[in-house]
Amino acid sequence: MSAAGMDRGSRGKSQAAITRAGFSVLEVTIALLIVSTVLVSLTGAFLTSAKAVHIANGTSRGTVFLQSVMEDLSAQPFDALPSFNGNHIYDQPTAQRSTWSVDLAVFPVGVDLEQVDATLTALHGGRVISRVSTLRSRR
Repeated sequence: MSAAGMDRGSRGKSQAAITRAGFSVLEVTIALLIVSTVLVSLTGAFLTSAKAVHIANGTSRGTVFLQSVMEDLSAQPFDALPSFNGNHIYDQPTAQRSTWSVDLAVFPVGVDLEQVDATLTALHGGRVISRVSTLRSRR
């Protein structure tokens, strides 16, 4: 083979390699579409999980409030318990500023035995979050 034939052959290969190097506009568009779809899906999942964490955090605060109300009731003397029947206890000084309400029901279930029912309600939406019942006896 002559030197001119070698030049044409190597020149032909380098031009083919140059035209194959890089991505076409169609390939880049498809790749961007796939990446965008994944990012939108991940954003939706992140927002959903952030909302769930926010709700769980609020519910945890409400149950801690309910637990503190029940602890305060356990410190009360047995004879004072009936005076709490029908009470609404709020987590703030006024009902308008409150997020949570605990509604109490106290009633006798036997001789020297009373049942205390407490219902935790979210005031924004009126949803019942938890119910707790306990028995107290005269000691």
